[in-house]
Amino acid sequence: MTVRSPGSAWLRSLTAKRVPANAVMMVAVVAAIVTLPALIEVNLGTEAEPLIVPVAFYAVTSIAVIGLYLSFAIPIFLRWKHGDRFEVGTWNNGSKYKWMNLIAVAEILVVSIYLMMPFVPGAVPFSDELAWKYVNYAPIVTLGALLLLTVWWNVSAKNWFTGPKHTIDQAVVEAYDD
Repeated sequence: MTVRSPGSAWLRSLTAKRVPANAVMMVAVVAAIVTLPALIEVNLGTEAEPLIVPVAFYAVTSIAVIGLYLSFAIPIFLRWKHGDRFEVGTWNNGSKYKWMNLIAVAEILVVSIYLMMPFVPGAVPFSDELAWKYVNYAPIVTLGALLLLTVWWNVSAKNWFTGPKHTIDQAVVEAYDD
């Protein structure tokens, strides 16, 4: 018996043209919800001399960059961790991975932490000036998503996930093999 996550059958269903429309709509709705704070005007200036700052735009772009960078960090780190047991593809950095991958992961972590920092003084936690309209919610969304994924993995997915399905014909693989 295969155990699936709640709603996974609905998310993976395809239209007649093989489009995962439900999953696409869910991603669009979540993206819209994450972007809702952009409707709040943030004025760092005065009423006479306004300085409107797109705090929510900065947070949304930070979330996107952090997510993209973390998706790069995972295989880079795994290549370093598994060493010579790792099956490399055609494009790789040879034996330089031993030092390059650590530097790459460190850079990704530094950039990710930097993008989670407050943008303005009014967003500094435990400050007298703290106001929610100034808060960079990138760490809340990013760390919240990582926490949910960690719980989901440990409660459910690790018990049934066996890896990606091989969907490419072996003749195609051999034709492009170096």
